[in-house]
Amino acid sequence: MKSVKYFFIIALSVGLFAGCKPETTGELGEPSDKLQGMGGTWELTSFIQQDPNNPVLEERDLSEFYLVSGVEPMRITLDVPTQTYTVTITEGKNFFGESGTWSLDDNLAPSSITLMNANDTLELFLGNMVLPTSNNMGLQYHRVCSDDFKNVIYKFNFQRI
Repeated sequence: MKSVKYFFIIALSVGLFAGCKPETTGELGEPSDKLQGMGGTWELTSFIQQDPNNPVLEERDLSEFYLVSGVEPMRITLDVPTQTYTVTITEGKNFFGESGTWSLDDNLAPSSITLMNANDTLELFLGNMVLPTSNNMGLQYHRVCSDDFKNVIYKFNFQRI
């Protein structure tokens, strides 16, 4: 009988505290345009290689292959109205091609960007949500042998210039 009494006291206390929750006021506003957020010129700031088969998901910073003192880093320019892109690179391997078209998998909540050029179609996963006010963009390229086995993940980090 005592346990039923304590149960009702606790339930009443929880109900009182839940009823004291402040009301949400104001509006969040319009969602930001993710397509516009991707637009602009982006300069490479780091290049990381990750082994997804390693239990500790070891990462290696291989930026030195792309970022050489006195040499302009790789740049990718994404043009929103034409949805075209161009890449300028002097050091490192160009996985993206020199130019082509691009698209997002979902313009409201993108998780990947697809780069299409004359030779290849490349899907890159977004490392972060890129908004019009964002200064950083992360792209991840998953190199795979088969549908079940990923060889390596390349992580490209860019800064808006």
